[in-house]
Amino acid sequence: MDKIYEFYILAVIIALVQGGIQALSRSYYAKMIPEAYAAELFGFYNFLGKSAAILGPLLIAMVTLMTENSRVGIASVSIFFILGVILLIRVDEKKVADEVRSTLA
Repeated sequence: MDKIYEFYILAVIIALVQGGIQALSRSYYAKMIPEAYAAELFGFYNFLGKSAAILGPLLIAMVTLMTENSRVGIASVSIFFILGVILLIRVDEKKVADEVRSTLA
């Protein structure tokens, strides 16, 4: 990026995608959990979100320090996205919902 407007365009695109992913993940999670335990399980969900807010920048910093290249550091976060996609592809929503409900009932 050489111009400031390129940064703003990228920021808007990331914000749109990130907001959509957040909304979809919360609704997907809500489908699988029993309503009686929603407060507890969303608390756990929020805890994982706070953990990601620490792990992402930590990974970027560590990779940047090791490679001395900030672009590689920023690209390293894609590891989390790739792992997330792999895990989500393997989830059987109905089976998970049934297991959670039977375990917590």
